[in-house]
Amino acid sequence: MPINKYISTKDAVRLTGLSTQEIYDLIHNGTLPARKAPKSGWRIMPQDLAGLGLIKNESDSIEEVPQTEDYISYVADEEHYSEVFKRMTEVKHSLKIATANLKNFSVTIESDSGDEKLRLCDFFLLLVERGVHVQVVCMKPFGFYLYTKENCPQLLDNPLFELRYNEHNHMKLFVFDDECAYIGSANITSAAIGMRVKRNHEAGMLVSGENLIMAPLRHFEKVWDNPDIFKHTWKRFTKMAKELEKAVLSK
Repeated sequence: MPINKYISTKDAVRLTGLSTQEIYDLIHNGTLPARKAPKSGWRIMPQDLAGLGLIKNESDSIEEVPQTEDYISYVADEEHYSEVFKRMTEVKHSLKIATANLKNFSVTIESDSGDEKLRLCDFFLLLVERGVHVQVVCMKPFGFYLYTKENCPQLLDNPLFELRYNEHNHMKLFVFDDECAYIGSANITSAAIGMRVKRNHEAGMLVSGENLIMAPLRHFEKVWDNPDIFKHTWKRFTKMAKELEKAVLSK
């Protein structure tokens, strides 16, 4: 195993068998040394994983880790429900969302007792209770935030759910388990990714693979860590923005 070469969190997941979130937890609590590369996320030394006894097989090497093939698929109109929202329901470790508009619309998911109808905040609560780290950065989060505060406060209190406000974010980007990304026109609304019969015309791409996923991940991190993220110039939202800022910083 090359001990003098930094590896990505995805490589660490493959070498250890841990989930992406478990790797992040080890980094954030100081157990696993790592450095934050400005353009490519966390970087880890294999020797540090080995020192913690996390390597599944000491004969493993980075060169032997199979690389996933690059994949691109065009997504049109109602496929945003069958392809994009479906992937939201199937995430195992992390869901990253950058959106301009965030509506607390009703969603339908499959359950053991049949289809179940939930508000979006309750769906996010199911994800975090399943151990999924959900990050949402949004230009207009306040309707969602106020409804959730009143009707599902346990979601806002859960450390695995993070909601941030950036009045300049207009991109629509979904990243599923740091492995697949949707890039396109769809906001988090019923007419975009929900089941509404009369819906928007939407267009986007699903991309995956080692080469294609890094750019969306870097872009999301750039917006997520923007130092101006809590600045609010829309006067009618100032009070709510300050309240949301306080809630985020208290976690």
